[in-house]
Amino acid sequence: MDAASIATGLASSPQLRRAYGASMRPLTSGGHWSEGDGWWIGITAAPDPDYNLALVHGGDVTAHAHHVYETLTEAGHPSIVLLAGDGLGAAQVLADHGWVCAGSLDLTYLVAHDAPIDPGFRVLDEDGMVHARELAAATFGIAPGTAAVAYADVVARTPGVEVIGIFDDADADGGTATLQSCTLLVDSGPIRTVWSLGTRTGRQRRGYANRLIRAGAAHTHTQRGPVAMCGLTRPRVTPLYLAAGARVAETWQMWSRPRWLLGS
Repeated sequence: MDAASIATGLASSPQLRRAYGASMRPLTSGGHWSEGDGWWIGITAAPDPDYNLALVHGGDVTAHAHHVYETLTEAGHPSIVLLAGDGLGAAQVLADHGWVCAGSLDLTYLVAHDAPIDPGFRVLDEDGMVHARELAAATFGIAPGTAAVAYADVVARTPGVEVIGIFDDADADGGTATLQSCTLLVDSGPIRTVWSLGTRTGRQRRGYANRLIRAGAAHTHTQRGPVAMCGLTRPRVTPLYLAAGARVAETWQMWSRPRWLLGS
């Protein structure tokens, strides 16, 4: 049993990978979600490859890579195939189809822990989703329709799913407090996953994201105890999570079509 599995309370890395994939199900009502022994596919139908994912990590990885390639190609949405564990041996399948390795993503985990309440922390209700969408679209440079996948109005009333944020205090004139950083939390069996964390454009490097990660961990501990909070992060962003106490469980290779990566 590896250290990441022990820390997350799971018996093995494959279980952690499956649990992470299962957390996509609430986001795929307009697309497709399926899984098998050693693979999963989550298609939200958003026009952004980061929101249409598949993972190959075990079993007959060559056959699984062909399957996820065919499923994603038929769906027709910009997508990313992730390879982990034994799945790294399926890279040639994707290369033969003209896909390229686009780098890697770190699977991070932070064990929820008790901590003082952050005065700026809030759970967003349905009325707050519009502000989360606006923040995400501006922060990530994605289309409003893509932001709506993670921050759809229905998220606020979906069991096991929450959007949390850090707000500035209302100004001295009694103005409304402003959402500065937000993220989506999804319960998935023994873990909770973190999606689409971002800070308002022009307000980065002021500690909002760090506060949100820590406040989210305290909030999760209150609800579920010391469960693992897991997220996929690009290497340049991973230090933000490490600074808040997270660790890297493993690194997943990322493959896609060149034209999707270029946004065409």
